[in-house]
Amino acid sequence: MAYPFPDFLLEGHRGARGTMPENTIEGMIKAIHGGANTLEMDLQFTKDGTVVVAHDPYINEVYSLDRNGNEIPKLQARKYVIYKMTCDQIQLYDVGSKPHPNFPLQQNLKLHIPRLKDLIHAVEKHIHDNKLPPIIYNFEIKAGSQGDHLWHPAPKELTEILLNEIDAASIENRFHISSFDMRQLIELKNKRPEIPLSFLTADKGTSIQEHMDHLGFHTKIFSPYYKTVTKSMVMDCKKLGLKIIPWTVNQPAEMKRLLKMQVDGIITDYPGLLHKIRSELKV
Repeated sequence: MAYPFPDFLLEGHRGARGTMPENTIEGMIKAIHGGANTLEMDLQFTKDGTVVVAHDPYINEVYSLDRNGNEIPKLQARKYVIYKMTCDQIQLYDVGSKPHPNFPLQQNLKLHIPRLKDLIHAVEKHIHDNKLPPIIYNFEIKAGSQGDHLWHPAPKELTEILLNEIDAASIENRFHISSFDMRQLIELKNKRPEIPLSFLTADKGTSIQEHMDHLGFHTKIFSPYYKTVTKSMVMDCKKLGLKIIPWTVNQPAEMKRLLKMQVDGIITDYPGLLHKIRSELKV
């Protein structure tokens, strides 16, 4: 049975990337206290079959330090492939101390790439201990055909590992799974048709119906790049019975524009800002 989603999904992108290191436990908790009811996070897979929370298939030198606390040369960063390392090796890297050039408001803390199960456990414990409302998870599979067996498992194995991890986490049906990779969505639909899926796209030249026809079924959520969203796109989604949740919206003017179009949610690096704007607009 699918989780009864709230009327509006306020999604913290990679937690609260605007103010805390991305895809970390601390960032997720920051997002919750900023008003997020949904936590968006990226998933990668290690050599020893562990699901970890990270955006890139390698250790990103922009905001990471090596196991000795040193900068990682850009030309060497692509050598540190997560799928070629064990979970223990990956957790030696610091992904929070180095200032992020694009997010000057980020708090810098010595943090590590978390295992998905540890992140969920920490979030659920925090919610329970603080008597907060249940949270929804948006698990994004970062994958593509060119990365099979190099950066991640192929879809059949990848989805099996992920579903086993989610089942063990005991979050019931408070989640949906998103991806740009149609193969993952098709595999998940075949394995577990009851799971809500989100179709991610930056393509503005293909209609929503064409996307769904290509996929072979309708996902619950259509998640486009925010600059491509028009009123007619929102109306088309509603006609097709899809929720429309754009990404990644950080400017107040764009937040207001999309809210006035009555989108079903917004993915943002600044969940606190979006929560404030929604309160001001009384939506």
